[in-house]
Amino acid sequence: MKISHANIGVSSLRIADTPIAIIDFETTGLDPGYDRVVEVSVVRIDPGEKPRLAFDTLVNPLRSMAATEVHGIKKADVAKAPCFQDIAGELLAATQGCVIAAYNVYFDMRFLNFELANVGVYHEPPHFCLMYMRNMLGIGPCCRLAEACRLDGIDFSGSHVAANDALASGLLFANYLAEIKRQGVLTYGDLARLKKYKFTKSFSSMPFPDPAKLGLNRFSGVVSRAGFKPSNVPFG
Repeated sequence: MKISHANIGVSSLRIADTPIAIIDFETTGLDPGYDRVVEVSVVRIDPGEKPRLAFDTLVNPLRSMAATEVHGIKKADVAKAPCFQDIAGELLAATQGCVIAAYNVYFDMRFLNFELANVGVYHEPPHFCLMYMRNMLGIGPCCRLAEACRLDGIDFSGSHVAANDALASGLLFANYLAEIKRQGVLTYGDLARLKKYKFTKSFSSMPFPDPAKLGLNRFSGVVSRAGFKPSNVPFG
């Protein structure tokens, strides 16, 4: 199902007043289609609130496990985990109404788009990259997540555990939001005018709606390395 953009998008929305969903995927490799998602986390930041883990689960990739040396996830770990089709509705519920962010958004969006297309959802939501935002705001060069956290005084040694990476990215965004306010960057349109990156074109898109409108169901059978429990997080 496709979502009508209606030429609205988020360009006129105030960044500080818009919920953000920071996503992080661990995968079997770098190529969506051949490679699949094996873990997904969403850290949600609602206006005026601190980052909170809104969704986290291992995912059965329905193929042989790979890249275990990177993320530490083994075949046995995902044997009883849900497949992406099972958790798609829950993922969209966690990101409903949000602008999506990720530390390397081009990587995560490629996998998100592929996995959602497999369940019949053809929509790329508005999104931005926390790695390139450092350069956009003039606060430092693009660098790895662990280095960005070190520079910003955030306790993080690098984990490739999706929840840890997403939470660290959420703390970084809180720092960036303070700089955004200091520079008088109010809206997503203002942000796009700072420096052109490919992701700024997505600001003409609308966020994900209620997953029920896309024919997706909610799901509670997560298998979380971070100990996440779905009942902990209410969704609007």
